Amino acid sequence: EQQVKSDQLQVEVTENQTRLDVKNGYYNLQEADEAVRIQRSAVRNAEASLRDTVALERAGLGTRFDVLRAQVQLANSRQDLTNALANQQVRRRELAQLLAIPSSLDLAAADAVKIAGTWDMSLPDSVVLAFKNRAELEQFLAQRELAEQQRKAALSALGPTVSLQVQYNVLNNLRDNLGFGDGYSVAAGFNWNFFDGGAAHARAKQQDINKQIAETRFAQTRENIQFQVESAYANLRSTFENIGTNRQAVIQAREALRLARLRFQAGVGTQTEVINAENDLTRAEGNLVTAVIGYNRSLASLEGAVTNLPIPTGATKPSIPIPSTETGIEGT
Repeated sequence: EQQVKSDQLQVEVTENQTRLDVKNGYYNLQEADEAVRIQRSAVRNAEASLRDTVALERAGLGTRFDVLRAQVQLANSRQDLTNALANQQVRRRELAQLLAIPSSLDLAAADAVKIAGTWDMSLPDSVVLAFKNRAELEQFLAQRELAEQQRKAALSALGPTVSLQVQYNVLNNLRDNLGFGDGYSVAAGFNWNFFDGGAAHARAKQQDINKQIAETRFAQTRENIQFQVESAYANLRSTFENIGTNRQAVIQAREALRLARLRFQAGVGTQTEVINAENDLTRAEGNLVTAVIGYNRSLASLEGAVTNLPIPTGATKPSIPIPSTETGIEGT
């Protein structure tokens, strides 16, 4: 029974790891999709800058050097887009492999990149909840009990063995007229193995060591679980704070790019300012995506660290209060 219990708990552990792997695979695909979107936007920005530069050169207000720099910037953006598309295909195949989906099907993330959930439980409470819920800890307790039962079974070979056998027989010979005959017999046996060369004690000692191993692994796993919860909790907090910072940075970078283009078109700015503003916007958008998806990954890790069981959709669960403003990336 303890072995069956340990195996059932291992199924829970494996299912939990599978859920976490699929979540991370999906977030990787979301991140790759957003990288493609950002790089396409960067290409459009570079194309717009090239058009402005060419127009100024034709009007006698720009130089050939500015046109060449804009062309290089466009080429670099297109190369980054090509790399992002390749990475997107890799992430699609990785997720398809996790889901055992045929290669003929092409996956795409159905959800926009946004905060996946919240967590308002304190760190100490999260750690305590993990100690109560994680199947690995209960699994080691089952293994310890299994070793104890096997130790008793090993020592039982040195004890007396009593056997009792009762047999009842019915007989009828159809070739005579004697009818049925019956009878019974009772037998009892007693056996005591006084010496087996120390084999039983050796097996019992081995099970004692197995108990110690289970207890040591229990303590180690308990520490690892606490570290997992603390790490995921810290990452969740930091990435949550980064979301607001990076969202503001995207707004500022877009405004800076608009002003840089106006200055360049008016002849009071330089092409370098426009290129730097474009790069800043691309980097800010990428940082925002990284922050949101990093938060979602941390949330998935924290959920997996606290419990092996899936959290039903719509169920009440620990949450971190989020701002009343938009949580997604769209429209930022």
